[in-house]
Amino acid sequence: MDYAKLDASLSAAVAAGDDGPEVRNLLVTVVLTAAPTEPQCEVLRGAGVDVGAADRSVVSGTLSRRGVEELSHAPWVRSLALSSSRRPL
Repeated sequence: MDYAKLDASLSAAVAAGDDGPEVRNLLVTVVLTAAPTEPQCEVLRGAGVDVGAADRSVVSGTLSRRGVEELSHAPWVRSLALSSSRRPL
């Protein structure tokens, strides 16, 4: 895991993960260095990220600890941050 790319709250959530590395329970915002290429989109989708429009450099998704680790090692990922879940008003 490249903890330099993770914000403090995501680092704590990954460290405290008792559910196992495959459980997708972390809502994460991923900041990319540029808009993703098609192979990068496939990696993002495999990790649980909603790529949406291919011209976006900030994406989000519900990731497992293993997905966070995989993306933290990708050179085209600038940073990962834990997102707060939204509630209806």
